[in-house]
Amino acid sequence: SNMKRTISSVIAVAFLLAGLVLVGTSWRVGLAKTWTPAAFDDPKKVQPKDVVLDKDSQSDKYGEVAFSHENHATKNYSVDGKTVLGCVECHHTDQPADKLKAPLKTAERKVVLTVDSLKAADAAGVKTCRSCHLQVGDDSAELPVVTYAGKTVPTKLSNEIAYHNNCNICHDAVLAARPELKTKVFGTQDCAKCHKPIG
Repeated sequence: SNMKRTISSVIAVAFLLAGLVLVGTSWRVGLAKTWTPAAFDDPKKVQPKDVVLDKDSQSDKYGEVAFSHENHATKNYSVDGKTVLGCVECHHTDQPADKLKAPLKTAERKVVLTVDSLKAADAAGVKTCRSCHLQVGDDSAELPVVTYAGKTVPTKLSNEIAYHNNCNICHDAVLAARPELKTKVFGTQDCAKCHKPIG
């Protein structure tokens, strides 16, 4: 009767609410997995087309940097403009120890990373820079430290220093070799041309 219908309605509503809570929790957990920094550190086997560097910049002046991974991985972007860059130019840990050039110290592959080597079923995915080069203030792991040639003080390679060293050294070398690219390639002094300004 009415009591049974009321109890049935209450039970149905309770199940509906429980289902919504589970779906909502699952969605939030899924969202958290998508947007937490750790999710960006999951090794990937698929090359991205475009990447945004410095998504959480600590600078009050300079923000994120748009980076075309596709261009850097498929076009003749070597210093002389005659060859495609090797993956290890940036992903320097993705090579055997005997291939490392000073000051690099960490090797995490038995073969040099290439597009073809990444296709192997047993190939490990590629880590992001931030997997090792943490942001200043992130004490969840030790920063890589190197002593550069001609220097006596070691350098802690935070993500900011690692990005700037890798990008600027290469871009500056390109500009020195091919000054006609000054309007297309930006070097050490061209911060605002790479970084999206904040505010």
